[in-house]
Amino acid sequence: MNKLFFIKIITVLLFFLRSSFLFSQAGYKSEGQLAETSHLPLIVIETNGQTIVNEPKITALMKVIDNGPGQLNDPLGPGTDYDGFIGIEIRGQSSQMFPKKSYGLETRDEAGNNLDVSLLGMPEEQDWVLYAPYSDKSMLRNSLTFHLGRRMGGWQPGYRFCEVYINGNYQGIYMLLEKIKRDDNRLNISRLDPDEISGDDLTGGYILKVDKTGDLTNEMYFRTYPANRYYNARNYNFTYVYPKYDEIASQQKAYIQNYLLEAENTLNGESFKDPENGFRKYMDVMSFVDFQVIQELTNNVDGYRYSTFFYKKKNSAGGKLFAGPLWDFDLCYGNVNYSDHNLSTETWLYPRYGPNESFPMHWWARLMEDGGYGSAFVARWRVLREGPFRTDSIMTYIDNTVLHLGAAIGRNFTRWPILGTYVWPNYYVGTTYEQEVTWLKNWVTARLNWMDANIHVTALPDTSAGGWSLKVYPNPVRELLNISLYLYSKIRLDVEVFDLLGRKVIQTAYKPEAAGVHLIQLTVPGTVAAGYYILQIRQGERILGRQKLIFASVP
Repeated sequence: MNKLFFIKIITVLLFFLRSSFLFSQAGYKSEGQLAETSHLPLIVIETNGQTIVNEPKITALMKVIDNGPGQLNDPLGPGTDYDGFIGIEIRGQSSQMFPKKSYGLETRDEAGNNLDVSLLGMPEEQDWVLYAPYSDKSMLRNSLTFHLGRRMGGWQPGYRFCEVYINGNYQGIYMLLEKIKRDDNRLNISRLDPDEISGDDLTGGYILKVDKTGDLTNEMYFRTYPANRYYNARNYNFTYVYPKYDEIASQQKAYIQNYLLEAENTLNGESFKDPENGFRKYMDVMSFVDFQVIQELTNNVDGYRYSTFFYKKKNSAGGKLFAGPLWDFDLCYGNVNYSDHNLSTETWLYPRYGPNESFPMHWWARLMEDGGYGSAFVARWRVLREGPFRTDSIMTYIDNTVLHLGAAIGRNFTRWPILGTYVWPNYYVGTTYEQEVTWLKNWVTARLNWMDANIHVTALPDTSAGGWSLKVYPNPVRELLNISLYLYSKIRLDVEVFDLLGRKVIQTAYKPEAAGVHLIQLTVPGTVAAGYYILQIRQGERILGRQKLIFASVP
């Protein structure tokens, strides 16, 4: 056995034995009081005397304790989901000023290698984020946004609320988050290895991010310089997320840089509305619409400019640029005092692009100049407002989440006594947690109502009905159902009918030959009983619309 390897194993074992003793003997305390058991999952971290820093990750031990619904979790109890090594570092940018830190985690084996594990019911992976809600005193803004994003379809980061202990000290309520990365169980785009430098292999997948670059070196990002300029727009910096900057091949860098440059030149150009060679050739319209819906609903002060992710699929998988996934929404829903615009519930975010980094990207303002895109935005909003974006649905999520956090809320604000105290960049400062939640609910309600009243743009012919021009007739239906709708792409549709118990009774596929108005005729099988049903139109993972149906008996 290699001598250095033997020494490494002995060192790791000693660390494990000492830390295991500390796990079992520590008097886990918060503000001088013994820790309490919790109905929330617990994450217990021991650094063996080391200080967690911004970079690099230090080796530590972590237990994840979750005894299941209705069971209490004790910080001195055994790990249920995980009990082993991690690498841990402080993460975040402006949030690093706060005493309650967020952390990046890697689960590792005893030799220090990355280890895929399932934590708190989320799919196996090695990279995780412990997000610390602090300036958002409701502790709900990120979870509400991810909840809404996941209900819109497609992958968004999974999350679980938990309570955290570090070296015996209680740290309060956290969110354990899936990190945005390429993975079969996360953002499921094609793997791109360094030797894939030609043909279809070269075309995807890529993940990029527009964000702050002040702490990055030049090789970590690139800037686009389109020849076709758009009034008052700036040049944008794109950070390499996948492949990482130190793993991406030079040919891959050149490809994705050229793709974005071509896309932006086309978007800025005179023929950007062309259905074949305009922006639709490069961008997945549906994803840009959904991304815009979320940014506008939240009136996100960092929207379209920071933590703005994009990914590109391989040409054989469609090949277009997608907007998303969603990330970082603590400074939204009016939680800012330095921007009257982003505090307001009565304004649009997308038109405010400008010449420097303090302004959003101009892409969405330009897209809204296309009548078809604008109609898609309106139609999508109306469909969502009939389902996951209903005011009562959003309020129910908030109320249920507050109930779920329960007694942990009191422990969190005992550890961090900031209620009634200004924390940057709060506009509203409530003296109680209930006041913070009420203010959030009132802001969201006012925002929903304003968008309902102001989301009117000039619609193209055949799209004025909303809901992707979805028309269903006759209804009630006996034998033949006609489905008329306007489509913006040639991606296959799945037409599904469910009974009121959620059982699928009809399913058929439809492959459009071109964008435009389509008529789909669906024969109702004689085996389907008369009654009430739900028609659902799905394109990939995205639900375009739903419609109530009545199947009548055939005379």
